[in-house]
Amino acid sequence: MQDQASRCGFRELCRSGQPERFSPDAVNRTTLALLILLFVLGFSVVTCPAQLAGNSGPLGSPVFTVSKEVQEVNLVLTVTNRWGHFVHNLTESDLSILDNDRPVEKITYFQPQTDLPLRVALVVDTSSSIIHRFGFEQKAATAFLHRVLRHDSDLALVIGFNQQVTVAQPATEDMNLLSAGLKKLKPEGETAVYDGVSVACQELMHVKDNQPSRRAIILITDGEDNHSRIGLQQAVERALRVEAVVYVLSTNPEYTISLAEEGDRSMRHLAEATGGRLLRADSQSDVASAFSKIAKELRSQYAIGYKPANQGPDGLFHRLSVLGPKKFHLFHRSGYYAR
Repeated sequence: MQDQASRCGFRELCRSGQPERFSPDAVNRTTLALLILLFVLGFSVVTCPAQLAGNSGPLGSPVFTVSKEVQEVNLVLTVTNRWGHFVHNLTESDLSILDNDRPVEKITYFQPQTDLPLRVALVVDTSSSIIHRFGFEQKAATAFLHRVLRHDSDLALVIGFNQQVTVAQPATEDMNLLSAGLKKLKPEGETAVYDGVSVACQELMHVKDNQPSRRAIILITDGEDNHSRIGLQQAVERALRVEAVVYVLSTNPEYTISLAEEGDRSMRHLAEATGGRLLRADSQSDVASAFSKIAKELRSQYAIGYKPANQGPDGLFHRLSVLGPKKFHLFHRSGYYAR
């Protein structure tokens, strides 16, 4: 009888056959055990939101979680005075940034004379229209890479284009490979400028960085596109999406036929919309001077980060305006695609 009663626990019977009443001590112990169990379960819910986020409720409905995405926009700014010299002494308070005509919420970082690692795509026109200038362009491009690239942090790649686009050398820090890539290029055929820019954007996108970097496309061309599958605006959009500034070295003479003038207008728009410049490069001295200006500018820019006033990336194009002292000229990309 005693063994049977022991197996029954709290429901054991007395010798009289009547249920035995719970003692006050047994009730207190039970209550305490329940309180401890509830506390442990509650603590697990509070301290393990990541685990809950991966679970689902009844019928597959997700467990309620709260998340907030903070968007930061990166901006590179070039400032020059009336003589074209770079201005290095501006402070954050000297500038006002408008994102879609709205003041930004806050500037997250401000770095004068940015020293970010460079990712440079050298895009060379190899069509038949530039045959007589091609030799010194190759030499100047090689000298530019030797001058601007730092072997411990920078990368460059070489692309040639006529009616087709050729990646002569993917991104590398090896100057020998880059020089060999330039020597591979031979001028002939038609001109697909915008396709060349598009492939450069794809190559730059494939370069994976664990830190902020500066992407630049150096485009050497006469700008007379006659074979691209995409247009000017698509080329601009692709450059903006990969945050690449485009510098165009125009090989057209300063005074030339109307077709060449149209090419210069298109190239100026491509450059200025991305924050770059159109530079004259129709002679050997001009090419060397243009490369020298680009090399100096890439190391003389302001790197700025800010949080826009909108609540998050919407995938749309946002116009950018940077206002500063009126006596200076400010160069930056026209906008960005929020993502």
